[in-house]
Amino acid sequence: MNRITTIKADEPISAKGLLIDLWKYRGLIWAFSSRDLKVKYFQTIFGPLWVVLTPLITVGVMTFVFGLMIKVPSDDLPYLMFYLVAIIPWYAFIAVLNQTISSLEAHSSLISKIYFPRLVIGASYVINGTVDFLVGYLVVMAFALHFSLLNIEFILVTPLLLFIQMAWALGLGLLLAPFNARYRDVKHIIPLIIQLYYFANPIMYPVSVAPSWALWLFKINPFAIIINTYRSLLNGHGPSWPLVIYALLFSTIVLAAGAYVFMRKSQNMVDVL
Repeated sequence: MNRITTIKADEPISAKGLLIDLWKYRGLIWAFSSRDLKVKYFQTIFGPLWVVLTPLITVGVMTFVFGLMIKVPSDDLPYLMFYLVAIIPWYAFIAVLNQTISSLEAHSSLISKIYFPRLVIGASYVINGTVDFLVGYLVVMAFALHFSLLNIEFILVTPLLLFIQMAWALGLGLLLAPFNARYRDVKHIIPLIIQLYYFANPIMYPVSVAPSWALWLFKINPFAIIINTYRSLLNGHGPSWPLVIYALLFSTIVLAAGAYVFMRKSQNMVDVL
């Protein structure tokens, strides 16, 4: 008869304990990540092209509809750059968010048999999302160079914006993952929330066309701050550092809260999964 290994119920909840655990299981993080990356990049005909092909098609459609037909303002940027610099981060963000939300359910068979820190799964998704972003970022830089928009500040600030983006995605995903695993209705609600969040971000439109009463929403939304900062940098303007620092602090707090909730809730998830 097969035996199921007992699961520890005392995963560390301190920041120090969390980091020690993640470092101890770094090999497993890389194993999860490399497995997914191999499937995506090396077991398909077009490989890495798929990472940029989908967002490029999306950008092309948006440029045609909103740029050439509706003529939505683009903050003095070429429409291609206006949408590309928002869509590439969005695709990486949403991949990490969706995968993290379903992480417990997707790895239920493994979780029910052996012990490992559940956060290992989310960490592997961040690596994958970062790789996807960097591949897309090369395309962004190529077009920015073509339009003579590439500048050193844009390149230097990108790592900070990437950290905010991944912390925000992972934090939200960790907060929602236990509820997605326990309550099956959640998986039907989350796509709707994500779709609403997509439209709530200045991806298809600039902040300048939003009504004055809604401007505060863009100032408290980390992803909106990320998009606006990228566009501002491409325009040769410096970032709004108070907003960027706020986004950094807020996304880090959400990440810490998400990790805490995730570890607390996931300890007793074996029976549910």
